[in-house]
Amino acid sequence: MRHSREGGFTLVEIMIVVAIIALLAAIAIPNVLRGRTSANEAAAVGNLRALVSSLEMYRSVTNSYPDAWQADMYTNANPDFGPPSFNLNLAAAQTVQGYNYVYTAVGGCAEPNCTQYTMTGTPQTALRTGTRAFFVDETGTIRHCVVVNQGDLAAVTDATIDQGPTNPC
Repeated sequence: MRHSREGGFTLVEIMIVVAIIALLAAIAIPNVLRGRTSANEAAAVGNLRALVSSLEMYRSVTNSYPDAWQADMYTNANPDFGPPSFNLNLAAAQTVQGYNYVYTAVGGCAEPNCTQYTMTGTPQTALRTGTRAFFVDETGTIRHCVVVNQGDLAAVTDATIDQGPTNPC
């Protein structure tokens, strides 16, 4: 009587395949996350540029910056000021594409006397949705710094985005 060996995989073969898959995942996952972080940061810079353009359009019509970011800048304006994804109140942090944005009129001014503002963009989750914080004011110059802790903010003294690596916030 002859014993036939049934076809199948041995435990060692299965363990080798699992180890190879785990190794590939360990290599690929950080690269995917880094790519998402870079995309979020690029979107944050693009969003800040669009918001600066919106504020300049608003100022050209009203001769003042808004005393608070107003969702009605879109619904009551013809044409709408800015990107529709920001049709919300930016007095408190609002999250768009992994970044929190806050608009502040400088000095607690009231329209029509607002001549300065600041706007910040910070990662929703530090080091996960972004590694840099951004700052822009009425000059339109976007500045950035490297986020170390949740809630770190960029400021007017930080490097512009045209400059290379930055200091921690």
